Amino acid sequence: MKKIIAIAAVALFTGCTSQNYSDVSDSEAVINNLKVSEVGLPRTEEHQLHVKFDYTIKNYKALDGLYICSVLFATGKSELVTQIKENAPCQIDSKNGSVSMKWITPLSTRAGYSRKALKKMQLPLKYRVAIHQKKTESKNIVIGMSEPLYLAPKL
Repeated sequence: MKKIIAIAAVALFTGCTSQNYSDVSDSEAVINNLKVSEVGLPRTEEHQLHVKFDYTIKNYKALDGLYICSVLFATGKSELVTQIKENAPCQIDSKNGSVSMKWITPLSTRAGYSRKALKKMQLPLKYRVAIHQKKTESKNIVIGMSEPLYLAPKL
């Protein structure tokens, strides 16, 4: 019986702990050799970006799950949004390297962007590739970003 209680206590404490990154100093990231191609048609389930790039992170910290990347879409002059359907689809775990990922665009019917965000978006749709550093489990800061790019969907 004691073993069951001990196992349950360990499982409970393990499940309740989450990584706190708020005390970690901010890093800087640089994105190079960015290549993006569009796949699929707008207003279908599969309008995606295939994104490939090289990166370098200055002041890198080797903490599991600290760095992620995404594609941010413009909804105004200084407002960018993204939608992550999967759990951290782009994790970065080294000081430098290469990334290859697929990202669903707001022009996909299964993207899941809010009506409010979609109404603010204007064509041609501007986006940026970004590297983020987590601060808490649900908040992060952008530490590196590409120059603006524009969707050019095939109709």
